[in-house]
Amino acid sequence: MRLNPFSKKKKKKNTVERGHREPIVVKFFKEKDPDKSLHVSIDEDAVEEDKASGTIEDENAEATGKKGHARFVPNDKYFTVTVYAFTAVMALILFAVIITNIAPVLAGVRRFLGVLSPFIIGAIIAFILTPIVNFVDEAFFEKVCKIKKPKLRAGLSIAITFIVFFGLIVLSIVKLAPEISESIVNLYDKSKTIGPSIGKKINDLLDNLKTSFPTLDVDKITTAVNENLPSVFSVAGDKIMAFIPKIFSTSYSIIHVLIDILLAMAISIYMVCDKRRIAHAATKMVYCLFKPGKASSFIENAKESFQIFTGFIIGKAIDSLIIGILSFFILNIFQLKYSLLVAVIIGVTNMIPFFGPFIGAIPGILLYLCIDPVDALIFGGIVLAIQQFDGWVLGPMILGDSTGVRPIWVIFGITVGGAYFGFAGMFLGVPVTAVIVYLVNKMVDKKLNEKHIEVQ
Repeated sequence: MRLNPFSKKKKKKNTVERGHREPIVVKFFKEKDPDKSLHVSIDEDAVEEDKASGTIEDENAEATGKKGHARFVPNDKYFTVTVYAFTAVMALILFAVIITNIAPVLAGVRRFLGVLSPFIIGAIIAFILTPIVNFVDEAFFEKVCKIKKPKLRAGLSIAITFIVFFGLIVLSIVKLAPEISESIVNLYDKSKTIGPSIGKKINDLLDNLKTSFPTLDVDKITTAVNENLPSVFSVAGDKIMAFIPKIFSTSYSIIHVLIDILLAMAISIYMVCDKRRIAHAATKMVYCLFKPGKASSFIENAKESFQIFTGFIIGKAIDSLIIGILSFFILNIFQLKYSLLVAVIIGVTNMIPFFGPFIGAIPGILLYLCIDPVDALIFGGIVLAIQQFDGWVLGPMILGDSTGVRPIWVIFGITVGGAYFGFAGMFLGVPVTAVIVYLVNKMVDKKLNEKHIEVQ
C-alpha cells in the first residue's frame, strides 16, 4: 500500500548494471519507421485556379504600374556565408579588445584560475588515482574476492584507494614535516658557526698559497674574505628565516589552502565515482559536434594522448618515490646528516626529466661542502651511483618508452615549460611535448598516406 496515492509508481528499468571500467559504446542506427512520411493531398483544380488568379493579378499590376510584394526565398549557402562572416568579425573585435586590455584580461584569467584551483587540483588527483582504482577493482575485488556486482566493486576500490592515499599524505605531514623543519632550524643555527669555520679553512688555504708562492699578493684576498664572508652568511640566514614565516605563519593563507585541499579531495572523489558518466557525456558531445568519422578519430587520439600523459606521470612518480627512499637509506648507511631533508629534495627534483638529478644534487653538495668536504664528496658519489641505477635499470623498467620523443624534444619541453610555469612546467612540459609530437606525427603520416608518399 502506497502512503501517497498521488505519487506515480516508478517502473524498474530493465538495464544491465555497468561497471565503471566498461568502455563507452557508440551505436549507429537507422530511422525506426523509414516508410512513414508526411503525405499532403493536393487539389489540382485549386492549383489551376491559383495560377489563373496569379496571372490576372500580374496583368493588373503591369497595367497599373504597381509591383507586387516580393517573396523572400531562404538560401542555405548565403546564410552559411553570413554566419561565417559575422563570426570572423566578432572574433577580430574580441581579439582587438583583448590586445588593447591585456593587463586586466590576464589579471581576470589569474583570478578565474584561482577560483577554479580546487577543481584543477581535484581533477589532477582523480587523474592520478583512476588507474590505481581500476587496478584494485580488477586485480583484487574481481579476480581474488570474486565480487560480481560492478557498483560494489567500484565503491570498495574507490574507498580503499582514497583512504590509503589520504593516509599517506597525513602520515607524511605528521612524520616528515617536523623532521624537515627541525633540520632547517638546525641548519640555520649551524650556519652561524659554519661561516667562521669556512673562513678559517679559506685563511689556511691562503696561507699555504702564500708560503708556496711568495710573489703572490694574498693579503688583499685574505682581507676581502674576512670582511665579506660573515656578512654573506648573516644575510643568507636572515633571508631564510624571513622566508620561512611567510610560508608557515600566515593564518589566512593556511586556512585558504586547507579549504582548497578539502574541496579538491571532495571533487576528486566525485570525479572518480562519476568518471564513466563524465566520459559518456563527453562522447555524446563529441559526436554531437563532429561527423562520425571525425568524432571517432578525435576520441581515439584523445585516448592515445591520455595514455601517454598518464603513463609518464604515474611512472615518473613511482620512480621518484623509489629514488627518494633509496637515497634516504643509503645516506643513513653512510651516516650523513640531514638525510631526510636531502632525500626529499632528491626525490622531488627527480620528477624533472634529464635535469632533475643535477638540480637535486647541487643543494646537497653545497650543504655537505659547508659541513665537511669529505661528506660532500661521498654524497656526490652516492648521487652519481643512484642516478646511474635510475637511468639504466629502474627508469627503463618502470617508464620504458612512455614518451617516445627524442632528447632534443625533452630539453625543449623542460626549457619552455620551466620558463613560463616554473617547476610544474619543467615536469609537465615533457608529457605535453610528447602528446604534441604524437599528434603531429599522426597527422603528417595521414596526409602522406592520402598523397601516396612514403619518406624513408
